[in-house]
Amino acid sequence: MFLLVLQRYEIIRRKKVPVVKVYVLIVLCLMEYYALIPLNIIFVGKKEAMKDNGLLWLGLEQLLGRSDLEPVNINRFINSEIALVHTVGGLSGLKGKVVLERKPYRLTEGRVMVMRSGSVKVKLNLKEYEFRAGHVVVVSPGVVFELQSYPEYDVDFAMIAFANSFMENWQKDNYLTAYMQGRVCEAISDEELCRRTLVLTELMWGVLHDKNYSKRTVQSLLGAVFCQIDYFRQRQEERSPACVSRQEEVLERFIALVNEHACRERSVGFYADRLCMTPRYLGAVIRASSGKTVMEWVNEAVVQEAKLMLCCTNKLIFQISDELNFPNASFFCKFFRRMEGISPREYKKRYGMN
Repeated sequence: MFLLVLQRYEIIRRKKVPVVKVYVLIVLCLMEYYALIPLNIIFVGKKEAMKDNGLLWLGLEQLLGRSDLEPVNINRFINSEIALVHTVGGLSGLKGKVVLERKPYRLTEGRVMVMRSGSVKVKLNLKEYEFRAGHVVVVSPGVVFELQSYPEYDVDFAMIAFANSFMENWQKDNYLTAYMQGRVCEAISDEELCRRTLVLTELMWGVLHDKNYSKRTVQSLLGAVFCQIDYFRQRQEERSPACVSRQEEVLERFIALVNEHACRERSVGFYADRLCMTPRYLGAVIRASSGKTVMEWVNEAVVQEAKLMLCCTNKLIFQISDELNFPNASFFCKFFRRMEGISPREYKKRYGMN
């Protein structure tokens, strides 16, 4: 027992833990000694924390790691570099296991989705979207995705996901480069674009099922998909140039800042300073353009990050509270319950890894 406390003391001293938390950690040491709780999930260094954070991502590696998932069947093809869902039947076995409604995921690989029928409601980086038949959806890697509603009975689509490394040695145009750098999140509504993209995915589907398939051919088809999407995007802009108002521009910049800083910065003044505005004027602009207040956007971003940690890591409540810059775990729990209607513990039990 003495050696255990001494080991924990060394960790506490190096991390400069506040005195109040020292008492808490001593109690936890006693609990570990009596086999009540394993403290190896509490005292994590940088490398372990990085491993935990890796679990937040939803990608091909995570899918292939599931023993209950068949990577190749008549509707889907998944390997470590690329995945192609031929029809919505390719998602059978994923919904309810890998993808749950109203549970956030961070995408390791981006997605290109072609909607054949029906509609799907999602939230991407806090913004709500409804994708309908005729939409081609392009979402970059790193985007936080949350499924809002998915009526299975009338939805059909094709979907492509690929690791950035898959296209590393391929000549990339500006749009594909922007996608790979995490700067694309949009839906283009055009029936002809849908038709052409589906033709290219059909060709890709056939090539992927060849024995020792030609990677170069698949790269060519992926490049063609992005060239077509970019062509139709530009054509739409030429026909009806987007008149982005000053308010909409501020909103877009504000949401990007919130996604980047909300876990550490909660004051209206911080965002106002970054946008070179007074807090009052920023508040008025954000409410007028989005119907939400600055703090509602910030709180949504904090809750989103809290959900990711609760769902996908072994971190304890007080660790999550610290990482999200709350004064204490009690304050965090009250905040989470106010936002979600259930406690963090209940949310973790319902949606967590186990």
